Amino acid sequence: MPKIIVGRDSEDVEKHGLDGTGLLGKHLVGEKEEAHMANPVYIDLARPHVMGIFGKRGTGKSYSMGTIAEELHDSEISDNLSTIIIDSMGVYWSMERPNERAAGILEDWGFKPESYDANIYIPAGKESEFSKKDIPYTDTFTINPGELSSEEWCMALQIDRNSDMGVLLDRTITKLKETADENYRVRHIRKGIEKFDFNNSTVRGLDNRLKNADEWGVFGKESSLEGLTDRGEMSIIDMSVFGEMSAGWSVRALVVGLLCKRILRERMDARRIEEIDEMQGLQKNEMPITWMLIDEAHQFLPSDGKTPATDPLLQWVKVGREPGVSLVLATQQPAKLHPNALSQCDLVLSHRLTAKQDMESLSEIMQTYMRKGIKQYIDGLPDEPGTGIVLDDNSERIFPLKTRPRKSWHAGGTPDAFND
Repeated sequence: MPKIIVGRDSEDVEKHGLDGTGLLGKHLVGEKEEAHMANPVYIDLARPHVMGIFGKRGTGKSYSMGTIAEELHDSEISDNLSTIIIDSMGVYWSMERPNERAAGILEDWGFKPESYDANIYIPAGKESEFSKKDIPYTDTFTINPGELSSEEWCMALQIDRNSDMGVLLDRTITKLKETADENYRVRHIRKGIEKFDFNNSTVRGLDNRLKNADEWGVFGKESSLEGLTDRGEMSIIDMSVFGEMSAGWSVRALVVGLLCKRILRERMDARRIEEIDEMQGLQKNEMPITWMLIDEAHQFLPSDGKTPATDPLLQWVKVGREPGVSLVLATQQPAKLHPNALSQCDLVLSHRLTAKQDMESLSEIMQTYMRKGIKQYIDGLPDEPGTGIVLDDNSERIFPLKTRPRKSWHAGGTPDAFND
């Protein structure tokens, strides 16, 4: 049976076949209730990609992201890859459990339930909260406050840079970087703001925000984010604990922004070494190609406004192909995702969408090779979770498909009040 590979050019298909791919699902032939599954649809995992996963609530968006993570982990090239899942809602910890409830469906696809050895990282200052709730985790992470610019601090603290508090913060950070490089803590910033001639209400207001920031539980003496890119590893950054904070999304974006900057810098350095090795006839992967999968991506990379993650993520989008970083952006609202990120998606998996603005934003991406409108393609799908369309910019083709069932447990399903 002919196999469909999205995201891979003809040269790589001829040279590598299915090596370095993952099973995404099966091609759907026909429309609505008459549709039936046909050829397998594979996704290229060996090359860097920017992928969008879209769909309204309950159509399989987060589920599909977990499927891609499973395929990255199971791939025969997994030793040359590392996978990082940004888990804003706390639903991916369940990948450590096999999907026994779908055992029958998995058998039909030739699979069986499977658990994944995922490393779950939580903020160092939130260990007690996770322990009280018996939420599993592997280790903690911290970030060094000295690595943040004054602009990043303002965004994280939700302060206007041009306000008195913003100016005071900028002067304090600038002074600390001159005198202490990056070797300072939040307490040093709090002390530093008292050395400038600003009115008392400005100083006290900024001090209160910095005090709150110290309670986020993410700051430490050193940044421990570098351990998240080990070969063959799946790392889940669980930041669901920030959900109840007014600045919760800003804190999450702060972590993602620093992580992106660090990984891109390391991959750029590694790529230079790999190029030198290649010139000398050596084939060596200096550092694994990193895939970062982000749920609720519009919160980190919004169409309007800016977060601490905006610029680092846009760097990944624009230059990531050369150093070797891949980005998967999942959201219910593609219209609220930054237009530069949307336009650079070479792969799109869209489940059902209904909002007009979301349909329009998706149509703008790959309208040149569509025989009909996005709405017609989506309306032709069977009305069931897991169905969608794949838009492949590489082959300039669109494939309706049914995504494969998850091998691991999916904790992001909709709860109900029925007793089974």
